[in-house]
Amino acid sequence: MEARIIRRSLVTIAVGLAMGSAGVAHATNGYFAHGYGTKAKGMGGVGMAISQDAYAPGINPAGIAGMETRIDGSLTYFRPERSYEVSGMPSGQQGTFGLAPGEVDSDSNNFFIPSIGFVQQIDQDRSWGIALLGNGGMNTDYPAFDNQFCPAGTAGTGPFCDGTAGVNLEQLAIIPTYAQKFADGRVSVGFSPIISYQRFSAEGLGAFGDFGYSSDPENLSSGRTDSSWGYGGQIGFQAELAEGARVGASYRSKIRAGDFDKYAGLFANGGEFDIPSTYGLGFSLDVTPNITLSADYQKIRYSEIDAIANPVANVQQAQFGADGGPGFGWDDVNIFKLGAQIDGGNGWTWRVGYNRGENPISSQDVVLNILAPAVMEDHFTAGFTKEFGQHELNFAAMYAPRQRVSGPNALDPAQEVEIEMRQYELEIGYAYRF
Repeated sequence: MEARIIRRSLVTIAVGLAMGSAGVAHATNGYFAHGYGTKAKGMGGVGMAISQDAYAPGINPAGIAGMETRIDGSLTYFRPERSYEVSGMPSGQQGTFGLAPGEVDSDSNNFFIPSIGFVQQIDQDRSWGIALLGNGGMNTDYPAFDNQFCPAGTAGTGPFCDGTAGVNLEQLAIIPTYAQKFADGRVSVGFSPIISYQRFSAEGLGAFGDFGYSSDPENLSSGRTDSSWGYGGQIGFQAELAEGARVGASYRSKIRAGDFDKYAGLFANGGEFDIPSTYGLGFSLDVTPNITLSADYQKIRYSEIDAIANPVANVQQAQFGADGGPGFGWDDVNIFKLGAQIDGGNGWTWRVGYNRGENPISSQDVVLNILAPAVMEDHFTAGFTKEFGQHELNFAAMYAPRQRVSGPNALDPAQEVEIEMRQYELEIGYAYRF
């Protein structure tokens, strides 16, 4: 009775904490995190075929089948360093929008991101759980520097002549999950309805409306925060091919979300901003009793979301916010993840990993991605777990070296724009097994 009360209290606290702390700044595989859960993050984000904690539904819902009752909580320190550089003078021609030459760094580099997961074991083959996990990445904050190249009638400061410029995207996925083992425990299947909550704000883009680039200038760049709820689902399986050899796969549908009405003049189709579908496949092998190797493949289909996928060049035919209007020009990305785990004995487990994701941004779309320079490709990870009876202390670290993309300013081809990012991440987690 007492343990049941404790579990209910912890879950209530966890949901309240996650809902009150949805802000995220992940910009690793596009705007998806490189992994979900401290253990998976230490192994490059793998988790299709190997699941070790209550965060498993973030990768494959089948992973909690028969899992012991446990609660996991973690806090991530994430530092993305972002900047852009403009070469060449504005052409000054009618219908163009030139930028001030020089290099500008984004402020607001330090973010703290909580995650929560809970699993309740029903019996040896069945479990249910809930995970609350975040995505994001369009988080920039460029200063309102004096800009002598701004056209008359604008504020005359900041990258886009309207003062401090930047965007902030925050996404929270609430993932209740049920999973069950079949075939004498060799096959697991899980499914999850997904409830999403997202918030968005943008500032410093008002000059686009002043010069006719927006279909709804009043809802283009106010700095106001808008929010929406969405829904989707996912299904996954894991199977034991032979002793110590496992395979897993999962599919998550596109999450259909309400429009950002306050940004109907920015995002294509009047403020539409859904979350793209993903799918993946993974393998895991115990090469010795103490060493496990894992590999995952994942695809994120950004092309499904017009506000993300439409090229900036669409501004020549349609305004921001209009049907078929310009977006960030992101492509679908393929992601490959490799991880190794070593049981060191005495409650210690060590992990290393590598995550290689494609850069979704082409050279033709760099100018708008000044606001969201999610160009990362290589991610190097490491981590460990120390067990103390029913308690676990988990740690993971990630480093993504500097990545750059350059190309013409689509709003003034006389200029060249280069965007870049580098990332650091540290995550500490605690788990209690009931």
